Amino acid sequence: MYHRFRIGALALGLAAGGPLPKDPCALLKPAEIQAALAPDTKITAGVPTTKSLPLAVSCSYTWGPRTPQWGESSLLVMVIDLSQAWPGLSAEQIQQGVLLSAKGDKADASLITGVGDAGVFTSKAGNYNGRAEAVLEAKGVHLSVEFHGGEVLSHKDKIIALLKGAARRL
Repeated sequence: MYHRFRIGALALGLAAGGPLPKDPCALLKPAEIQAALAPDTKITAGVPTTKSLPLAVSCSYTWGPRTPQWGESSLLVMVIDLSQAWPGLSAEQIQQGVLLSAKGDKADASLITGVGDAGVFTSKAGNYNGRAEAVLEAKGVHLSVEFHGGEVLSHKDKIIALLKGAARRL
């Protein structure tokens, strides 16, 4: 994971509420994911996870068939509370941190426009993961959509479109 969380922020977050959605699975519909990434496969409802509260919430979708290369395909939508994870940092500082981390992991990274204050798409050759993420300062969150499966770069625009769709629902 590209994010580094501060223990002090986590301790402070236990007492404070944040801008996280109550249902992270409401940010993307299974039909949207199916249309974008797996038109020949039925994708069922996502599974929400709140075990990272108060720092983050997420929703995961998985579908088959299982392959020898990457296993099942999946999509993870995660919303992170900026004030808990990166207190005092600007959108540009967070974006630069994500870009530097991606380059340090020998991943391809490119900027995303048209969503939030700062957006980045990253992928790492050979691990079948592609992530589109954006900082939405006005909402107080960092939103990411990570796809695992197949030729990730051929799905880059679709992953970014899913990020933008999820951002509109925040």
